[in-house]
Amino acid sequence: MNRRGRSGQILAVSALVIALIMISTATYIYDLSGSISDGEAYMLNDYVQSITLGSKHAVINALANITNGGGNETLRANLDTWSTIVGRQYTFGTLTLNYTLRSTPPYASGLYVNWGTDGNGVSEAYADFVLNANGRELKMQYPFYVNVSTRLQIEGYLTQVSPLTEQVTVVCRLFNEGQPTLAQNVTVFYKDSGVWLIPSAADDYSLSDYGNGTYRATFTLATSATSLDVSVQVFDLRDIFVRTNATLAQQ
Repeated sequence: MNRRGRSGQILAVSALVIALIMISTATYIYDLSGSISDGEAYMLNDYVQSITLGSKHAVINALANITNGGGNETLRANLDTWSTIVGRQYTFGTLTLNYTLRSTPPYASGLYVNWGTDGNGVSEAYADFVLNANGRELKMQYPFYVNVSTRLQIEGYLTQVSPLTEQVTVVCRLFNEGQPTLAQNVTVFYKDSGVWLIPSAADDYSLSDYGNGTYRATFTLATSATSLDVSVQVFDLRDIFVRTNATLAQQ
């Protein structure tokens, strides 16, 4: 099976600290040795929110690159670059962004990529961060984490149409961070005599999009087999790739 070719080149992380749209209210621990103005406080709050969101973008970009053929070291390289960018943007004093890649099972070097044969596929990255700010009138430590995941679940069955014809039904469900999400594209394969084939070229192939992260593919095959190996490959809207295989049985 082939999937969209991508280079292993590390994705550059843009300087998002000031420009990112703020989407949530950040909470953080701070200790003022003096006082700062309301304007400075608002600006600091914006920094924290921007850095949190920018860190997530850096992890997303790395995971998309890795699952499209890039090397696993891309995650660390992206976060090193992002941490350097963050340190250059601060105006109140010294700012450092430290990170630790999650290493407890099932993660290794911040990654958990498992494209299994049980109908469940996962592409996931996890990093813990600590943002430290030190200035004449400010000391702040803000811990947070980023967990980016794209998970695919598939199931299905065969329905006998005639002694030599089976209708195949494959149901796919896609999730980002545990919530249903839409796919950029969905490609279904089936195995015939040891070769993976794409049924989408068949006249009766149909892929239904229910608009909630659930997709249903149907097609017929000239076969008398009572089971069939299928594989589904998906790119989510963030360009993260995930796939999984399953064996379908006759209903």
